Amino acid sequence: MNRRESLFAIAGALSAPLAIPSTSFAQTLDKSKIVRFLVGFPAGGSVDMIARLVADQLRADMGITAIVENISGAGGRLAVDRAKAATPDGTTILVSPAVLMTLNPLIFSKLNYDPLKDFIPISPLVTLEFSLVVTSAVPDSVKTLADLIAWYKANPSKAGYAHGSAGSPMHFIGAMVADYAKLDLTHIPYRGAPPMVQDAISGQVAVAVTTITDSLPHIKSGKLRAVAVSGKQRSKYLPDVPTFAEQGATGLVIEDWFGMFAPAGTPMPIVEQLNAGVTKALSSPTVRERLDQLAYSPAGGSQADFVKRIIADIERWTPVQKATGFKIED
Repeated sequence: MNRRESLFAIAGALSAPLAIPSTSFAQTLDKSKIVRFLVGFPAGGSVDMIARLVADQLRADMGITAIVENISGAGGRLAVDRAKAATPDGTTILVSPAVLMTLNPLIFSKLNYDPLKDFIPISPLVTLEFSLVVTSAVPDSVKTLADLIAWYKANPSKAGYAHGSAGSPMHFIGAMVADYAKLDLTHIPYRGAPPMVQDAISGQVAVAVTTITDSLPHIKSGKLRAVAVSGKQRSKYLPDVPTFAEQGATGLVIEDWFGMFAPAGTPMPIVEQLNAGVTKALSSPTVRERLDQLAYSPAGGSQADFVKRIIADIERWTPVQKATGFKIED
């Protein structure tokens, strides 16, 4: 059995028992209880803002008492552990970036959770894309991916890129650029996007990989220049910036997401109820307007499709992680 077959076997094994009605818990969400949205990152960050936006709309649409709890630490894994151990009745929901469910199982030698066995994906909330940007440390003549590769080759001592976290999509996008360009690029990890972006806009680093959300204000101000974006098509937020694929790097098409997860064992009727609630919430004009301001796209879709997406993302990142050999011994 190859990896693809084994992943789908896991998903099949996961979904089959979930369809069996549970005798331990009610089959609909108990609206008299508080629904806690666990976020593994500080208040005010990207995941937190999306969690609060969706929780507010679900509160209005579904009549639930919804609160967001920030459980920061261990790169989001403390919140994952708390959610895994929670009573599976729909009152504890993990709001997570994709990396915790798709890349962490690949990069951590030891991990306290299995994304497909310990959780039931409910719905993706938003999608986001990435940008490859250059700073004031790079000549104004560098405007395209080809220009940047030529600059790297002419300046081997500066052949590197900054990103917000080792083992993140930004880290591995840079590795994919290096592979495409046949260059040895040094990755420069930071503890989060804010300090990395600050060093980028001040010119202390030459090149960075960021989310479009993090880079957009500084691209608009002229402090950063985007040379490529990671989507299948040009971003509506940066319509003048070509994709990696347009510039020849056809294998470099990356779209990320934030999503909602329930502990394994949560009855499927509750999961479906929450999925429907998210679909409605993401159609709200208020939510869509706010997401647009933050440069996120509303996601949603069926629970089954979300499972397939997670499996596809794990498959996508596996060869990239193997090529880098990057592992965290934790």
